[in-house]
Amino acid sequence: MEDIKLSLEEQELLTSVASDEWLSVPNLEQEIKRYQSYAKAQIRELQEIKIEISAQDLQLLQALAQQTETPLQTMIANLLHQFVVHNLEG
Repeated sequence: MEDIKLSLEEQELLTSVASDEWLSVPNLEQEIKRYQSYAKAQIRELQEIKIEISAQDLQLLQALAQQTETPLQTMIANLLHQFVVHNLEG
């Protein structure tokens, strides 16, 4: 089996599962449908914008997206979300 590199979060999840800290969800099919409806509602709320950023920042974002195997647009949206939430709460 090839050596798989896990992030710290993935390692913590794996340890948690191995320690039997997870429980089965009652009514799994119903819960899946419920969360699918949440995801669909979130997708409908997305709005597209156009921004201009420096070539150097774009290269760094592309490298980060590639490193985490995340699509570039998703990476940028996640970073903006984290920044906004952190600054509004802090």
